[in-house]
Amino acid sequence: MRAEREVRTEARRRWWGGMSAMLVLLGLLPLPGCRRQEDAHTLVLAIEAPPLTFDPRGPTNAVTARLQQLLFNTLTQKDERFEIVPELAESWEVSEDFTIYTFRLRRGVRFHDGRELTARDVAYTFNTLIAPTFDSPKRAALSKLERVEPVDAHTVVFRCREPYRGLLVDLIAIGIIPENSGETVARQPIGTGPFRFVRYVENQEVELLAFPEHFRGAPRLRRLRVKIVRDPTTLALELLGGTVHLAVNAQLSPDFVAEQQAGRRLRVVISDGAALEYIGINTTDPILRDRRVRQALAYGIDRRAIIANLLRGQARLAKSVLPPTHWAYHETTKTYEYDPARARRLLDEAGYRDPDGEGPQPRFRLTLKTSSAEHPRKIATALQEQLRALGIELHIQSFEFQTFLNDINTGNFQLFFLRQIGANQFTDIFKAAFGSRSIPNDPTIRESERTGFLNRARYRNPHLDALIERAEATSDRAEQRALYARIQEILAEDVPWITLWYPANVALMNPRVRVPAIPASGDFHFLKDVDVP
Repeated sequence: MRAEREVRTEARRRWWGGMSAMLVLLGLLPLPGCRRQEDAHTLVLAIEAPPLTFDPRGPTNAVTARLQQLLFNTLTQKDERFEIVPELAESWEVSEDFTIYTFRLRRGVRFHDGRELTARDVAYTFNTLIAPTFDSPKRAALSKLERVEPVDAHTVVFRCREPYRGLLVDLIAIGIIPENSGETVARQPIGTGPFRFVRYVENQEVELLAFPEHFRGAPRLRRLRVKIVRDPTTLALELLGGTVHLAVNAQLSPDFVAEQQAGRRLRVVISDGAALEYIGINTTDPILRDRRVRQALAYGIDRRAIIANLLRGQARLAKSVLPPTHWAYHETTKTYEYDPARARRLLDEAGYRDPDGEGPQPRFRLTLKTSSAEHPRKIATALQEQLRALGIELHIQSFEFQTFLNDINTGNFQLFFLRQIGANQFTDIFKAAFGSRSIPNDPTIRESERTGFLNRARYRNPHLDALIERAEATSDRAEQRALYARIQEILAEDVPWITLWYPANVALMNPRVRVPAIPASGDFHFLKDVDVP
C-alpha cells in the first residue's frame, strides 16, 4: 500500500509538472492579478456537451435541462427537501379525482421580449407539446394530459383524461414559452428566466445576458458565457489558465480536485449532492434471480474504501434511492456494510460454494457493463477486485453510451453501473424504476398501462406495486411517509439495485468567483446569484 501511494504521488507530481509546462506553452497561465476589463461581471462556465435543443418542450439530458433553467421558468419547482413549490404558478387547486388542475399565475412576469406572461402562453406551451404531430419524449410523459385551457389572463386549467397524480412533478421539466413562438424557440429561445439568449456558436459556446426584469430580481452577473469543453484534461488546463472561471460537476478526476483543495490555483467548493451511483441487477438472470446472491454482492462491496481511495472522499454512502434530505427518505433502511464473511455464507446458502477454497477457481462468472467514460471504468475495476475476494469472477464490458443504454434497456446485461441524476429527487422514482409496468421494451406491458421506463432491473413485486399505488392515492403526508418507508425497506431487502453512494457536488472556480450554496440537486438556478467582482 505504501508503494502504491508513492507511485500515485509521483504520478500526480509529474502530471502537475506537465500541466504547468503546457499552460506556459499555450499562454494560459496569467500573471497574478492580471484581469481584462471586459471580463468584469462576466462568468465563463464550462459544460461538457452541447445542448440537444433550446426548446423546453423537446428532448433533454442533464446539460440541456440545466441550460434551460437559465432561460425559462416552469409552473412548479422543488425546494431543498424536494417538495413541490410554486414558481410561475402562484397557487393551484386539484380535483378530488386528480383529473383537473387549476393554476393561478404570478402577475407581472415578463418574457425577455417585454411581453407579459399570461395563461394563453401556458396553454400554448402544453397544447403544442401534447399535439400528435409534435415529436418529443416529453409528449409521452404527458400522455394523461388531454388539453390546457386559459380561463382568464392569469388562470389556466389542465384537464386530464385519467387521474394524473404526478402532474405537478412533471411540470418542473417544461419551461413556458410565448404564444406562437414554437417555430423559432429552438433557434432563438425567449423565456422568462434570469438570463436571455444572445447567440449560440454550435458545439463551442452559448452566450447569455442578464435579464434585469426577472420577477425574482436581476442576476448579479451581466454576462454568462457557457463554454463547451468535452475533454477533462482540456477543462483542467482552461480552469488553471483562467479562460474558464467555473466548472460544476464536471468529469474532472477526484485526484485533480484533491490537488486543488491542497492549495493550488483554484478554489474548490464541495457540498452534498442528490445524484446516485448504483449497480443495476438483472433480476431475471439465472444466477442473479436469487435474492441471496444479490445481497451477497451488496455485502461484498467495500464502498467506504472506494469513496476514500478512489473518489478521494467526494461522495457519501447511500442506503436509499432517495437523497438523505428528501422529505420521504427513510433513515433506518437496511444498510449493507462491508461484510465479506456474510457474503460468502449467503453464496454458500444459494448453492454457489467455492470449488477450491482460496484457489483460483471462481464460484461463478458475471459481466458488468458500463459506459466507456473513465470514471465508470475505474469504479468497475475496483468492484472487480473486491468481488474476486468472494470467489466471483467479474468481466467488464465498456461501450459508447448509446450502445450501453440500449443494452440495459433491452435486458442484455447481468450487472450495470450508472449514475441517476434528477429522477431520484421525486417519489415517482419508485414506480418508474421498480414498478412491474415500468420495464422498458417489455412486450407484455400495454403502452396505455405503462408507468415508466426505468425498471431496467426487470424487477416485479405485486406487493410493492400496491404500496406505491396507496402512497400516490393518499394526500396524508404522514401516511405517505410510512408507506414510502416500507417501500424503501422492501427494496433494500430485495436489492434490484445496489445503491452505492451519492457523489458530491464539486465546483472548481477562479478565486475571484463568489458562489452561493449549490443546491443538492445540482441545478443551475444558483448561477443567478454568482458574482465576479
